[in-house]
Amino acid sequence: MQVLVSVSCVAEAQLVLSAGVPLIDLKDTSHGALAALEIDRSTAIIEAILQHRQQTAATDIVISATVGDHGGTVDDLRQMITSRLQIGVEVIKLPEAIWAESLYQPTIVALLAQGLKLIAVMHPDSLMAANMQQRLHALAQQGYWGVMVDTTQKSRALLDIVPIAALADFVRAAKSARLFVGIAGGLLLAHIEPLSTLAPDYLGFRSGLCEGAQRAQGLLAERVHALIARVSEIC
Repeated sequence: MQVLVSVSCVAEAQLVLSAGVPLIDLKDTSHGALAALEIDRSTAIIEAILQHRQQTAATDIVISATVGDHGGTVDDLRQMITSRLQIGVEVIKLPEAIWAESLYQPTIVALLAQGLKLIAVMHPDSLMAANMQQRLHALAQQGYWGVMVDTTQKSRALLDIVPIAALADFVRAAKSARLFVGIAGGLLLAHIEPLSTLAPDYLGFRSGLCEGAQRAQGLLAERVHALIARVSEIC
């Protein structure tokens, strides 16, 4: 099981790199759930990651980015995605408001046909829907690389909203569809052990690594290192 951490500046990227975080997500953590980070800051972060790769010969680091909670126009979405790809982002995360919206399907289909790695981010409520498994298989058939669950309101942790049994069903269904599957949403270090038993491919963190569990605050070095140490112990 791997760890994904969302970062919003170069200093945070350098912190998670030093701790050995393999999945680094570019996100504006000051507002929204999947707000896109401004392009200049994103570029600076990616330059720092690429420099780290060269200096350490690290081959397991994956760079992802969010592109907003809503897609705007089709042209807006296309520009948001292509501008991130041009600076070195390797995986794009799409909220359910985008990937499940018919307006954006032609653009998404075209990007998938080009080999772009897309992660569909699902609402917690969607995990408990009767058609959850069918939706996951449809995403896999479209060519999505992965799927994850994440909360939109960060005041409550995912485990306070979704029963562990529903998360287990989600992970099993995603893996049966051969999707790279992740779990996120206000996760704390205490959530690592119970969630690790579900065997997702990764857990996503932000607020639980910040002062007062406030995601807009900076990452705390001791919590980032404690996260990696705990995951290493369990997995």
